[in-house]
Amino acid sequence: MTFLSFHGFSDFFVFVASVLMGISLIMGPNTVNSAPSFMLNYFQYIYQDENAVSTHSYFWANVLTFYGVVTQITQMLLEPTNLTRFFQRFSLLFRLEAATMLMLVELLMVVIMPHTCRSESGAMAGLMLAAFIGGVGRAYFENTCYALYGPFPPKYLAGVMIGVPLSGVIVSVLQIILLAAMNDSYNSILTESIIYFAVSLGIIFVAGLCVVLLLFNSFARRYVAEFRSERSVWANIYTNVNEEPQVLEAIHAADRTLADRLEDSSKSTGGAAAEGVNNEPMSGAAQLDSALANKEKKLEGDLDSEEGESAELQAVPNITSAEFLQEVRLWPIVKKIWPMMVACWMTFMVTCLIFPGVLIVVDATDNWYTTLVVAIYNFGDVFGRLLSVWKRLWPPRSAVFVASLVRIIFIPLLLLCAKHVITSHAAAFVLSALVGVSTGFIGTLSMVYSAETPALSSDAERASAGQLTGVCILVGCSFGSLLQLAVVLGL
Repeated sequence: MTFLSFHGFSDFFVFVASVLMGISLIMGPNTVNSAPSFMLNYFQYIYQDENAVSTHSYFWANVLTFYGVVTQITQMLLEPTNLTRFFQRFSLLFRLEAATMLMLVELLMVVIMPHTCRSESGAMAGLMLAAFIGGVGRAYFENTCYALYGPFPPKYLAGVMIGVPLSGVIVSVLQIILLAAMNDSYNSILTESIIYFAVSLGIIFVAGLCVVLLLFNSFARRYVAEFRSERSVWANIYTNVNEEPQVLEAIHAADRTLADRLEDSSKSTGGAAAEGVNNEPMSGAAQLDSALANKEKKLEGDLDSEEGESAELQAVPNITSAEFLQEVRLWPIVKKIWPMMVACWMTFMVTCLIFPGVLIVVDATDNWYTTLVVAIYNFGDVFGRLLSVWKRLWPPRSAVFVASLVRIIFIPLLLLCAKHVITSHAAAFVLSALVGVSTGFIGTLSMVYSAETPALSSDAERASAGQLTGVCILVGCSFGSLLQLAVVLGL
């Protein structure tokens, strides 16, 4: 299989949409953090006076911290609710579009208030409300992305993961261009902020539009049940499978058929998914290729067919992804994918403990150092995620699990840099690159391996596996960020 091979425009478009959705995931926080001069002096634009003095100086000195804490806590508390039966009754399309609207509202509030609000207290409340709204939007957008792309072949879920660090790269490049082209005057900072927010709003809007266009994409319709539904988009917004006996019976019948087919396939191959011709263990990519052989053959051999892995369900044309997900039991899935869940949690916990705080503390007064060390991490992260698309580089699942644990070694090494026991900036740059590449590669593979676990017998189970591992990302990031705060304050 070639690198990033596509069979036509439809599957290429699905990949582009996945990358754009990944970029949109953290475009809001990245945009806010990319304009520190604007945010720290936000009250001056509220008063429309560059010499204005704030009556709440402590808040504005720490506005980026407050904003980040509010949006991250909101996201951490709400994202697990995607797994509840109530929210699974809502269609994936509705959840994604509603979340997109919330993320757009967040950025619009931040950029519009300096032109409409003249109360400093009102601006403070408005910013915290915007952070909350953005957190709600990202909580449902991120987890639903994993549910949407979980049933697809691995590179499409990897596309979402690639898009996340691309957001940071886009903002960093834009920041460097604007800093070089414009001065740091009062009006220039306001103009720069408008450019930042306009670009971010445009990207999020295009991502939301791409989601709608997936409805008409033949490749997407193979893997997403609600895109095949004969009912209207509006009729599918909320569905309760318990109120539709025909659909419920079809799901149960399909589950039995899929289980029987999986068992028959296992017997016929004689365990070939785990062993090679000489009974030698196969690589992680080879195991996954074997487990997904039937799906790949259908994709490559019959591009015009709308038959997917859940072909038994075509007898009920109105079935949706939401109805699938309502009948999935989470605990059996957790027992099948827990090593990858732990690997995902460990990967992002270690990364968020280090980045950006500990890396920046190495020499926080050197603007060139802080700019370069963050840029090196962002580009390393993107590079690692791009590598994960090439199956030839995939290690076994056990190696991914072990590597996620071994990455703990980065913590003491970077603490030695922060304490100036290791005094060279070069060491920090090298470690930053290694942290970025390993985060991108191991983090993406843990997500892909989780959703593509051979023991998962249906698209609904793969979607739920993606959601479960997505929660691990968020919990790992939140836990690591809290530890980072304690570590940085202690340095």
